[in-house]
Amino acid sequence: MMKVFLSQTLALLLVLLLLGPASSASSTLRDDNRPARREVRAYIEQNVLPVVRQQRQKLEAQLATSDKAQLAIYRSQLKEIRQRRQALRHSFRTGQPTPQATEPTSPRIALTEAQQQQREQLRNETRTVMTSVNEMAQRYATNIAQLTQEVQPQKEKWATDIQELLVKNTSPEQQKAGHFKGGLHRRAGAASLLRPAAFLLLDPKAPTASPTPEAGSAGVYPNPAVATSKLDYTVVKAGPVTIELLDGRGNTLRTVAQEPKQEKGTHTLQVSLGDLAAGTYYYKITTRAGSETKRFVKE
Repeated sequence: MMKVFLSQTLALLLVLLLLGPASSASSTLRDDNRPARREVRAYIEQNVLPVVRQQRQKLEAQLATSDKAQLAIYRSQLKEIRQRRQALRHSFRTGQPTPQATEPTSPRIALTEAQQQQREQLRNETRTVMTSVNEMAQRYATNIAQLTQEVQPQKEKWATDIQELLVKNTSPEQQKAGHFKGGLHRRAGAASLLRPAAFLLLDPKAPTASPTPEAGSAGVYPNPAVATSKLDYTVVKAGPVTIELLDGRGNTLRTVAQEPKQEKGTHTLQVSLGDLAAGTYYYKITTRAGSETKRFVKE
């Protein structure tokens, strides 16, 4: 059951990244799961999307010229729909809670008739475009199946890594209660890890997403590590910096660095790992801009 859910979770987040941050899936991870959402999204951007893009580039040579042109139109249409959906959602947030709302922390917004009609229109437009994309994907079903099968081993590793990230960011009580299911579990069921329509829509020429400026960026070398590890990290807001070493379940093993004030810029830290058993570990870098976690393997 956990493997099925993790596969669905990864699928949904992958589609979210393929179709952009303003897609309808962007709100499916709850606000109180933001650390997990950030780490899972960063993991997908760094580990999943490069592989998927490489496979998608192979498909590009097999597409008819007319289909390539039509896909560009579909991407443009979906982008325009997402922008309109985002504007509509903003109008929802500026509305007033209904008197019947029983949850003061999450008031239900009363939609006007015009807003309801706009929402339904956007849904219908999205369905129309995606129906056409699915029809095109069926024509290349054999090609897509072959390309996605080539990354089956990676898919299994991705699911395992995502599981570790989710476990690390939830308490045992939350895990027992299925804290991450909610909208994710309900809405990801229709998506597979490399759903043909999403795979086809992915623009192989699109630039790779860069790290969020507020979060900075970090790299672990070598990875896998042996006796020592080098951690390169970026401080985007001068201030205190704490770097912790975590085990595979997210438990803090020790603090490897604690600077009361560190200037903006890129920094390098050498860490001795000779006392660690083989396995998966994390560095957690906390700065004024927030926290970032980097995974590495000790051999």
